[in-house]
Amino acid sequence: MALWPEGVRCCAVLSFDLDADLFWSVWLSGKPTLLDRSQGEYGPRVGLPRILAMLARQNLEATFFVPGRIAERYPDAVRAIFEAGHEIAHHGYNHEDFSKLSATEQREVLAKGAQALKAVTGRAPRGTRLIPGEDTAAILHQAGYLYASIMMDAEMPYRHVIDGKASDLIELPTTFALNDSSCFAYSFGLAKPLLTPGIVEAMYLEEFEAEYQERGFCMFMLHPQLIGRPGRLRMLERVVNHMKSRGDVLFTTAEKVAERCRQVLPRDGVREAARNRN
Repeated sequence: MALWPEGVRCCAVLSFDLDADLFWSVWLSGKPTLLDRSQGEYGPRVGLPRILAMLARQNLEATFFVPGRIAERYPDAVRAIFEAGHEIAHHGYNHEDFSKLSATEQREVLAKGAQALKAVTGRAPRGTRLIPGEDTAAILHQAGYLYASIMMDAEMPYRHVIDGKASDLIELPTTFALNDSSCFAYSFGLAKPLLTPGIVEAMYLEEFEAEYQERGFCMFMLHPQLIGRPGRLRMLERVVNHMKSRGDVLFTTAEKVAERCRQVLPRDGVREAARNRN
């Protein structure tokens, strides 16, 4: 069975990390200023409603990765995402770096974050985007998660190998080429140039066209506080319109992609299967 449904040449997920000010704790090693934190607050307060309006206008479903602490602080924003029909996935509780946590601490954070999300949506998350440690995949698998989406070691989805065996935990790989933080994140404490939407648009289209030709997968990793600016979101919508114009590109949620992959990806030759786009 082909990885993508009949009639689909390329699959795309628009994923948004609703980090708010926790985004800057990661970028600036836990020392964001009031100005940095204000950038974060722009995400749920201003950028998110604009993004939800664009998704509704385009009739698209998306995936939002939300830290538990942000769900507690902005429950109305998270509820609006869920009620609009989008997926809410796990992004830690306090945007933790799991590579710095013990196995016990990782399990505690997973439980705490999931509880916070379920308290708002009534539904436990099935997917995660976490900065992983060596044992994180095994912990996610043991906890029953469907997928993770953070690794950059492949272009196509694949099964995580745990204890030498292909598991039911699906990885939906990412890339900085489709991550707005590599282009638009800026702070006085972050020596990094901003790119114009036009430059980023060209990069996004180039990446898409290459994946389209190879019957591939595009996982966009976006942040409401960055992509939610008016000019940048207009750019993203132009990219979406271009992709839709092909007629055989499927936009869907990370959860639905992972469900499909769990059904069709073989358990033997995992890496080889991930490269097989036919």
